[in-house]
Amino acid sequence: MARNNSNNQPSFSVIGDGIVITGNIDAKVDLHIDGEVIGDIKCQSLVQGPSSKIQGSIIADNANLSGSVEGSIEAGDLVINSSARIGGDVSYENVKIEQGGQVDGRFKHKSNRTPHLNKNTLDVSAKAPSLELTSGEKAA
Repeated sequence: MARNNSNNQPSFSVIGDGIVITGNIDAKVDLHIDGEVIGDIKCQSLVQGPSSKIQGSIIADNANLSGSVEGSIEAGDLVINSSARIGGDVSYENVKIEQGGQVDGRFKHKSNRTPHLNKNTLDVSAKAPSLELTSGEKAA
């Protein structure tokens, strides 16, 4: 998902296998991570390879996760692939989870709307009729 910059050149960065970055990443471009990041990530679009590890929170418009993430995730469109292992809370607008993908955390849908729930109320002050047995009846 590369975007064009002002020179109409694709604009993305790759963190390759075998590379470990310690520190936060704030990118104005798309990222592809096959290595390891120990820190928070903020970017437009994130693609995570199956052997990669992220220890920190992720904020992205789009995220396609296949590796290990230990931290919270906030994404617009989120894909959790079958090889993904997520340990943290997930906030999303749209989500797809492939069979086998694992998440150990809470899911929360990001929405500006308050859901309209029909609430039925029960008047607990109304007395229920008494359930008494007559002389010829036996309790079950």
